Amino acid sequence: MALDAAEFAAFEALVRGNARRELECRPYLEHAENLLIRQTLLSTVRFIEVRSFAGDADLVVAADVLTDTGDVERVAYFWELKAPQCFLFEYDENKNRCRPTPDFVKAENQLLHYLDEAVGSDSARTRFGVMDRKNIRPGGIIIGSKDRILRSPARASDVELAQSALKMRTDRLYYSQGIRVLHWDRVLDWVRPTNII
Repeated sequence: MALDAAEFAAFEALVRGNARRELECRPYLEHAENLLIRQTLLSTVRFIEVRSFAGDADLVVAADVLTDTGDVERVAYFWELKAPQCFLFEYDENKNRCRPTPDFVKAENQLLHYLDEAVGSDSARTRFGVMDRKNIRPGGIIIGSKDRILRSPARASDVELAQSALKMRTDRLYYSQGIRVLHWDRVLDWVRPTNII
């Protein structure tokens, strides 16, 4: 079901506003499941604040997906959410490279711990309907926006340092594990009603 103009405006206000509102943004992800799971979806079930020894996972989307061979497979994707107002990177000491902000590192750490806990937990896998450990997967991190990739850039070209830092992390760390990093404005664009430009 697509967002109507009023729902989209409310979501956009949360993303563009100054207050940290990731919990209020989370319900809108229901309309972005095809962005979050890049497979043919047959059905989905969302789990919110999934409690474990490691903490509470923000969002788990369990889905029946159609495989490339036409079989149906049940998978669960873990997503960690940080506010659209969070920055992803800040300057490192030498100002010629960027490092992840504490918000970004926290999201990464939470995602890895929640995922690891679920892979090892029969009760968690039963709850999601996913008994095959390989089908408990990282979805990724939804954080910040394009405008917040670097905290307090001194020069416009410094944004490229932050983009390069994100690309390095993606290429060297995340890609092989299937971890994605999305900005909230990417989600906003995905759910934008077709009659709103």
